[in-house]
Amino acid sequence: MITKLIERNTPEYLDKFILETAESENGQNFYRYEAKDGKVCLQADCAVSMAVGYFAFLRDWCGGEFTADHALFTRGFALPKKPKSVVIAAKYRTCMEDTFFSCGACWWDWERWEKEIDYMAMNGVNLPLCAVGSEAVWFRTMVDAGMSEALALTEISGPSYWGWQLSNCFDGCVPQIRKETVEARIVLGRRIFEREKELGMTPILHAFSGYVTRLYIKAKLRARLIKTDAWCKFGEQYQVWTRDPSFMRIASAYLKNQSLLIGDSDFYMADPFYAHAPAKKGDAYLAGLGTAILHAMTAHNENAVWVMHASSAKPAMLKSLDAERLLVLCDDPQDVPDGVPYILTTRYNGCGVTALHGDMTALSAREAAQNGGLCRGVGACTDGSGSNECFSRFAYSTLSEPQEPAVWMKQHLKNRWNTADDLTAIVSGLLATCYRADQPRRESGSVICARPSLAPNHTAVGDAGCDVGYDNQTLFDAVKQMLTVRAQGYEYELDVCDCLRQALSNRAGELCQAALSGFKNKNVEQFETNTNAFLQLIEDLDRLLLTKKEFALPYYLEQARNFGSTDDEKQNFEINQLAQITLFGPVRDNDLYDCCWKEWGGLLKTFYLMRWRALFEYLAVSFKKRLPERTKEQSLGRDAFLGSDFNRQLAQLERNWVSEYAPEYDMVAKEDTLTVAKELMEKYNA
Repeated sequence: MITKLIERNTPEYLDKFILETAESENGQNFYRYEAKDGKVCLQADCAVSMAVGYFAFLRDWCGGEFTADHALFTRGFALPKKPKSVVIAAKYRTCMEDTFFSCGACWWDWERWEKEIDYMAMNGVNLPLCAVGSEAVWFRTMVDAGMSEALALTEISGPSYWGWQLSNCFDGCVPQIRKETVEARIVLGRRIFEREKELGMTPILHAFSGYVTRLYIKAKLRARLIKTDAWCKFGEQYQVWTRDPSFMRIASAYLKNQSLLIGDSDFYMADPFYAHAPAKKGDAYLAGLGTAILHAMTAHNENAVWVMHASSAKPAMLKSLDAERLLVLCDDPQDVPDGVPYILTTRYNGCGVTALHGDMTALSAREAAQNGGLCRGVGACTDGSGSNECFSRFAYSTLSEPQEPAVWMKQHLKNRWNTADDLTAIVSGLLATCYRADQPRRESGSVICARPSLAPNHTAVGDAGCDVGYDNQTLFDAVKQMLTVRAQGYEYELDVCDCLRQALSNRAGELCQAALSGFKNKNVEQFETNTNAFLQLIEDLDRLLLTKKEFALPYYLEQARNFGSTDDEKQNFEINQLAQITLFGPVRDNDLYDCCWKEWGGLLKTFYLMRWRALFEYLAVSFKKRLPERTKEQSLGRDAFLGSDFNRQLAQLERNWVSEYAPEYDMVAKEDTLTVAKELMEKYNA
């Protein structure tokens, strides 16, 4: 299979390699490469290790890197001048979260997935999460249970929401409307699964966590159910009582259908408490649930291992289970019950937000090199695709070997930008700002994308707040240096666009706070000057982002429309995309607005600008009044969606936008990125 991987990615180099499989001396994965008889002799213990060695050689000697959509490119072939040998310390290397499959990747076709799978292999992933087609598995399982196809279809959340349903957050959110589209996912899901297996990976599939929905009752299907708390104002769900025969019947049917439709594996994800507290108090209930979930897995596959996130790993639930049948994904080992094996992951860009953020120093120092013990591996678990590419590439690169941030970034940018220039100042600037040490795990929010108020403190639930925590001038200086580099290529322009986006977003925060302070201090000039500057910056940033499709809303809406087969379905998928990145849901009243915020061209000027202009107009007519900075009602640390008269008016504007937005497709990539970037640097880098 590695020969085919090489042929797919660098067919011109196919005859340049000697591929040899060798046994590991200590049971660990490894690769080594060296020049031999005018070719590159590549040795490794398995297919994934061979793929890692293949890319490592191309990166080290041929300027190898990846495009924005993870296609491999090189700058020319050269034999290695010295050999390299690497032992891959981590037994398991995983990637992605359930939400990854709804934040951009939901619109991918096989051509895009094929690149992603090769990308995973070349970065050492051997335990990938595999979720495409799971919606068809659940649909088939509910029909088998006795639910009508029409009712079962309304249970299947749309593509932009299915990832959250996999984590038992809700069901039927902006649901699918065609059975044919759901079942078509089987073909793609099986193809992804089989390619991952061919490359030597062991995919993580899903299993039944015990939840059914109110539709189970509506279908008059018999089971003993325990009602759970609704998640963030979504509809209620029910936990099937573990001693009820329906629990094992549903769990077994799901695994059987998955095996028939997609394939089978030894690792199964089940997260009963990712979104919900236990449906019943007491250790006995937790122990019974844990036993039931694992029993269903092992009854289907005697080698089954139950994979879960730390939020689901309740000690009482796991205490009586065989620890070797368990694997917890965690950011911190202290969150894992004693004696339970874990994979130390790095979760970043929650819900696919566009922030440049991440502690590279902490990532390079994690327990990837530990042998033995309870740490069984490492992970790079992003929630979305297409954002924060530098940190994402670094996270993936550390799966197979330790990396020093400054050294790695310098080589990464040299290869990516095809430049021989000294990048020291740029690397230092990025490591002192976006990727500095000792920063919060969660990214900072964007004031532009924060729901307007007199005290915007968080954009999304749980983010680090709207204060980025570093000197933004240092980031501007790094962007200025970028614009002087003798570089070329699409990825160079994309990185300039993204870094300038972050610097301008930070500057917008300063202008916004100055405008709001002007209102609070009743300083008319300060209020008007900074309000106008803030709104103008949003327009300017929108213009910059439209120069690249990766930061343009019309591009993603076109993908969503192309995913549909009928006019109704195309419109449904458009609503999926628009609602997810703005209101999220439920539409009438919700706690999760802006959780998937994006600084995208076409979105800033029509949605975020509209919201902020509405607030400033409201403040202007109330200038002599003293208004409360926060609404009386709070939800998850932010103003309640309907917490004031202004918020209720804003909610209607937002709903109208979701239903009426018309993308301007011809505006994407109309201007040159570097020309616009230089113009905005002169304007805002004071």
